[in-house]
Amino acid sequence: MLNILGPNDPALNALQQMLTAHPEWNTTLTIIPWAEYRDTLMAALTAETTPYQAVAVPGHLWIPELADAGYLTAIDSLADGVAAEVLAAYQPDDILPSVAHECRFAGQQWMIPLFSDGHIVFFRKDLVDIPAGDGVPLISPMEMRALAQKAHHPPEIFGLAQKAHPSEIFLDWLPYLWAFGGEILDAAGEPAFAGDAGVSALEYYCSLREFCSPQTHTFGNDEIAAVIKRGEAAIVTTWGGQAAAIVRAEDNRFAEKYGYATFPRPWNATWGIAIPQNQPLSVRQNMLTVLLRATGGEQDRLVTEIAGSPVRKSSYVPDALARYPWLPAQLEMLHRTDTLPIAPQTGAYLGDLYQAVYAAFTGEMSPAEALQKAADAVRAVLR
Repeated sequence: MLNILGPNDPALNALQQMLTAHPEWNTTLTIIPWAEYRDTLMAALTAETTPYQAVAVPGHLWIPELADAGYLTAIDSLADGVAAEVLAAYQPDDILPSVAHECRFAGQQWMIPLFSDGHIVFFRKDLVDIPAGDGVPLISPMEMRALAQKAHHPPEIFGLAQKAHPSEIFLDWLPYLWAFGGEILDAAGEPAFAGDAGVSALEYYCSLREFCSPQTHTFGNDEIAAVIKRGEAAIVTTWGGQAAAIVRAEDNRFAEKYGYATFPRPWNATWGIAIPQNQPLSVRQNMLTVLLRATGGEQDRLVTEIAGSPVRKSSYVPDALARYPWLPAQLEMLHRTDTLPIAPQTGAYLGDLYQAVYAAFTGEMSPAEALQKAADAVRAVLR
């Protein structure tokens, strides 16, 4: 029996359905809470022999670290053990370019993409005037204050809802950093986020709290979903991988009220399935065969229905773009998306960035102090 490890994300339910429909693949999926996921994953990758023959990972966030440490097997190195017809039926050219890029590190592919999770902006069409033009609306973070202020009528309607829980806030702020001209690292690989652009971006982001619920610093995915379904905020940023579960929910009374946009420079992480190194070669090859069979076009369309964020070009055909109202924004996001620095050390300092942004947002430190403290911590990691 082959076993895949994954977190409790809606898109994993699509993979579960596919595996259940094909008992001949002799493969199960173990889904565990996100809070326990990283520790369980690392225990599996560092065991003498992994108890999970494949594991879900967020592409550019973890792949460089895990591949560099020797924990994963390059997909390319296993292809010779897979039947030619299985490789051909997978249709790798159907994967969107930005998604395919995230599956690679150091010249090799390390995971089979499953779904994406990037910035989608929900906005109340009856409260916010955002012209669409000929395509998907783009909302610059620099516009947020004016848009939120105009729509802000508490306690019935808040201008904004920020995903400002300590586990989410850094990525919620990231498009603001980029909009102000800031970067995480400069061209020399040194921390750049604590400069004038970063401080201005964080000051601006924190100032938007006046247009949010007083509890916005506790808002994660579940709270943001509830806000949208109750129509309580005019502008809300969340993940494309949550869109289907929000828009198609039976208790969503405001689905028709919201339109969908993205940022000029959004962030995205592609989740995929990687194969641990610490198991026999024949098992790894068998696992890759199952993954290629399970993650074709049919499974990707299930991801659209269940999560909302497919990874194949063929899932964004005109019929689907019309049926799923958020999907055009999802596709535009994938065309525009950027990533964090792709390096083995990135994951080691992300926690410092989350802490810094949250400390500034809650008033524990000034934006300048919080970012400088994080910059010192990042510099120590990089050196």
